[in-house]
Amino acid sequence: MRGVEALLNSLVDVDRDTLISVLSMEVQTAAKLAMSGHQRTAWQRAKRRSTVEHAARLAHILAYFRDGETPQGMSEDDRRLCAGLAKKRSM
Repeated sequence: MRGVEALLNSLVDVDRDTLISVLSMEVQTAAKLAMSGHQRTAWQRAKRRSTVEHAARLAHILAYFRDGETPQGMSEDDRRLCAGLAKKRSM
């Protein structure tokens, strides 16, 4: 999984449609990873929980750029990260 901040920084110079497309693919990939694999051990359950949280975080970021507003449940850190990217993109 790519770090969210690194992913967003790599998308500074792309157009809005490409940004939304890439984020959509990242959300789909993260969701597939979250639903795959076994959950027998504590480590596997923790890994799955981390992957589910990553997928949810990406989904919030996608909604922010797709819909133009902060989705319910989005963390303040992610909101600031998205606002910073939006500001960089508008320069």
